[in-house]
Amino acid sequence: MPPTQAGYCGGMSEPHPNTQLIRDFHDCQNHFYAGGDQEPVRAMLTENVIWHVPGASVIAGDYQGRDEVLRYFARRRELADATFRIDVRGVLADNERTVILAGGEVEHDGETFAWGTVGIFRVAEDRIAECWVVPYDQNAFDEIWSELGSRDMSDDDEDNEEQD
Repeated sequence: MPPTQAGYCGGMSEPHPNTQLIRDFHDCQNHFYAGGDQEPVRAMLTENVIWHVPGASVIAGDYQGRDEVLRYFARRRELADATFRIDVRGVLADNERTVILAGGEVEHDGETFAWGTVGIFRVAEDRIAECWVVPYDQNAFDEIWSELGSRDMSDDDEDNEEQD
């Protein structure tokens, strides 16, 4: 009996609805990172969302609650001067979890910095309830965001000197 008749193999099924949720979320997030409205991103997060960012960079930490997570997103936009982009390269989803393979990219001083991550999302009530960011190369990820953070701090120092 061929494998399809025995139930071992089948045709491609329709994508899980959480696949589209995560793709739409990243589309809204990219629009926000480019300077757009944050409200569509807010609408896709649960009130008690948690965002886990590992490492030792200026953006590392656990962010809890929709407002804190949105401030974290705003901080990334600020650090990247609205050049931050996320490219979702693959999505695997079920009723509770969605996993993405993604690339991130920022422009800084005429140079492009890029990295790869796995994002693991917990979905509840058709919204994102939790995310774990897992960089392919933690050291490179930390170096990029720390460099952007140090630039931001030096800009603050220059602003303070001008006020003196």
